[in-house]
Amino acid sequence: MSPRQCSPQLSQQGSALLISMVLLLLLSLAAIAGVKTSISQERMAANLKLKNESFQAAEAGMRYVEGQVRTLAVALPAEVCAGAACEIDAAALDIDQLSSPGDGWIAVPEASAGNAASVWYRVVRLGDSEIPVNLSASAPSTLYRISVVGFKGTTRTVLEGTYAHTRI
Repeated sequence: MSPRQCSPQLSQQGSALLISMVLLLLLSLAAIAGVKTSISQERMAANLKLKNESFQAAEAGMRYVEGQVRTLAVALPAEVCAGAACEIDAAALDIDQLSSPGDGWIAVPEASAGNAASVWYRVVRLGDSEIPVNLSASAPSTLYRISVVGFKGTTRTVLEGTYAHTRI
């Protein structure tokens, strides 16, 4: 055997290192992908939690305002809204807005809203109706729209309900 000819054993020296380096690279890539997926899922779970807390705070705020309207503890507007006055302010949906969404919005007490969320509401008069819901006979009613905005983190929840104040 001449010195230039290599034995099979000598020609395979270093291949174990190369194979182990490739396997280490593949395992590292799989670990990095797993960490990225885990971080992404954690962020999604946190966003879902904020969304649910915002909704629950807005729902609690709606129940609070409905109770206040039902007992006439809130001054109901005398004027019928028209045009832009009937629309929800753009600030109500702005994630950077942490205070009142605009004129005419009132803060719900934190004890009623819960979840350390900011909750604001507004009541507007829609007009009068002669056919209220859940009554067998016609009776004059005044319709009001209750809008509630719950702020929690970077999420906003807007709920609206219609209230009929019926005079029988």
